[in-house]
Amino acid sequence: MFTDIEETLGRELHDVADGLTIPAMPALPHESPRTTRRWQPMLAAAAVVLMVAGAVAVATIDRGEELQPAPPAPTTTDPGLPEPQLVSSIPRTPPKLPYVQYQRLYVDGEQIPGDWLSVWGTNTGWLAWRSDYTFWWGNGRQLERARSTSDTGPVISQNGEYVAALTRESGEGLLTGFETRVGGEGLGGLPIDLGSRQDGSQVTIRAVTNDGKVIAQGSETSVLWLPHAGDGVKVDLTETAPGQFVLGVTPTGLMVVVEGSDEGDPYLAELSDSGELTKVATPVDTVFVDLPRFDDLAASTDGSWLVYTEFGTTQGEVTTLPSLRARSVDGARQVTLTPPDGWFFKIRDWAWEDDNYLVATVLSFDEDGKVRCSPALERCVLIDAG
Repeated sequence: MFTDIEETLGRELHDVADGLTIPAMPALPHESPRTTRRWQPMLAAAAVVLMVAGAVAVATIDRGEELQPAPPAPTTTDPGLPEPQLVSSIPRTPPKLPYVQYQRLYVDGEQIPGDWLSVWGTNTGWLAWRSDYTFWWGNGRQLERARSTSDTGPVISQNGEYVAALTRESGEGLLTGFETRVGGEGLGGLPIDLGSRQDGSQVTIRAVTNDGKVIAQGSETSVLWLPHAGDGVKVDLTETAPGQFVLGVTPTGLMVVVEGSDEGDPYLAELSDSGELTKVATPVDTVFVDLPRFDDLAASTDGSWLVYTEFGTTQGEVTTLPSLRARSVDGARQVTLTPPDGWFFKIRDWAWEDDNYLVATVLSFDEDGKVRCSPALERCVLIDAG
């Protein structure tokens, strides 16, 4: 009986298949690989296959045989589609750098006594601004007062190893500094005219490099101090780099602008011990690196990314911003970083913790938070800051 059913179904299926008209395969060179006509023969053949499979299934069930699970369908990749991209996540762990949260200072996960406003540097060498407007420095949990007569206060190198300050001894200005390793070994001092805030000639420390060079400038004074060169060497930058004004330092070089000029953007430069500035070029095509016009700018520790606030955006009574700008150092890629909904970046309170991530303070009404941002992923996430 079962044999008669199978033979009858087989003949009927063959009759149906013989009656189907299957168009010829179109010529591939003249047909788009995504055209619908290419799939018509396959649909017709699939109909036959389904009918045969249904008949075999009926016969098998009638025999009382156990069905076996179908083998998994083979996976194929459409060569016309891009390869799937790996999804990267931004860690939400506490910052690797010292940070201030609700006026509490944390260094390497430990709270430092006192109320604090800001901190710069690394866990092994840091400089902090206390709520009484005094400056303190430390190595780990070591805490020392940092003297300074400058309105801008002392300045620390990005690697946290050197601090430089402007002080006054017996009525005379002095450029001085020390190392942040345990004990705070001094670097000596260099007499300097501090200028005057009233006439705009006030001298401030513009940069402290990771190898201990110190640049101090005002409208009439421009000095490079090399504290490790013998008894300390002073280079007059008004002679070796006239009209060049240092805005700060990055791992790639100094940020420099032509003083008093409205032409041209700031640029990155290397500074020799003799006081000569040389523009930094990109490693690929040796094009000089021009910087965007900015109010604040910081570079990743490997010098590949720049994050900045656009020129004029932080002036006046502005305390927060809805976004930060970021670009690769060569300018090939530019992105906008935004905090999570309801939060705003606090101005001048962000720093790179490594090659990939920027940590920033964000504010929301009366809340104080921290975010970690990735320019490569164009994303910022709230992180655990205690």
